[in-house]
Amino acid sequence: MVKLGEEVFHPADVLNNLAPDAARRGRDDAFLQVRTELEQSVCEQFPAPIAIPFHGFLEGPRQSLQRLHRLRDTWESIVRLLTALALSEAARFAPSLRPLMVRDGKDQRWRECRRRDLYSDKLAVRIGLIEGVLHRAEEEGIELHVASLVPLEVLAEVRRLNVVRNGFSHEATKSDAQAQAIIDEAHPIVREVLLDLRDIQSIELLRIHTIQAGGRAEVEKLRGHAQSRRIRDLPLDSDAASVAMSATPVDGMSRVLARLGGLTLDLSPFLYTVDDDTGHRTRILDFKSKKGDDWHLECVADSTTKMSPALQHESLLVRLEDLLAPSGEGA
Repeated sequence: MVKLGEEVFHPADVLNNLAPDAARRGRDDAFLQVRTELEQSVCEQFPAPIAIPFHGFLEGPRQSLQRLHRLRDTWESIVRLLTALALSEAARFAPSLRPLMVRDGKDQRWRECRRRDLYSDKLAVRIGLIEGVLHRAEEEGIELHVASLVPLEVLAEVRRLNVVRNGFSHEATKSDAQAQAIIDEAHPIVREVLLDLRDIQSIELLRIHTIQAGGRAEVEKLRGHAQSRRIRDLPLDSDAASVAMSATPVDGMSRVLARLGGLTLDLSPFLYTVDDDTGHRTRILDFKSKKGDDWHLECVADSTTKMSPALQHESLLVRLEDLLAPSGEGA
């Protein structure tokens, strides 16, 4: 503090009055540093499905349209990952959370979740699934780990950004100038959401390579934007070992496990991994949609699509069906 006679002033107030330009530059520099540190943290410490496309947005090709697509991919990966986490943890408490209720927007009425909502390709429905899980858990007094990562109040910002995303995803191809204008609008909102969701970096996403005797496994951590393999030895408690043993491959794809707050969750049928053509790098596949008899999965690194027979993946939804009201089980 600055003391002048009986008056006491905060140094920032003194600087702002005596040298407003210097004060502004100081604030701008501080904001830039915070922004840079956040974006670096997302690229290096966040789960790979988010970190990879966001790094592509920041450091990839500089054409605005391509950058906009990577920003969109980042946003979609956030929603897809949070939905998988919320549903997988909720399944551990079913039927206590039954019936799961959802709504497609904050101004919409709550309705019973239907089975087809679990694999909807609409992000508004997936956000509704997250909200529904958090809402029912709060009503029942059940403390979910995912609730500490995604406070209910943050979902309002999540929905707001989804409106922006819908605007450029459902319209005709943009020019670079139009794409840059959307980036200027959406990037700060994405940054704020990432800041609100910064505790996501505590989640460990794992690909199991081998399970060894004595409750140990060789695992690959799916963290940060670097896609080179990082395999390490990991001790498994009885719960984690049970989940890992049951997480057998699906159509040649490895399942992704999540560790958070002492829990180990199986994120299938929403997230998988496969080897690339060289066999030395791992490609992460997000569930995008079901079309006909196929499960469409999208690679987070390049947005290429892989199709897989839907029946194998839909059978994995059985553990979620206890969340549904009887009327919604077959719908």
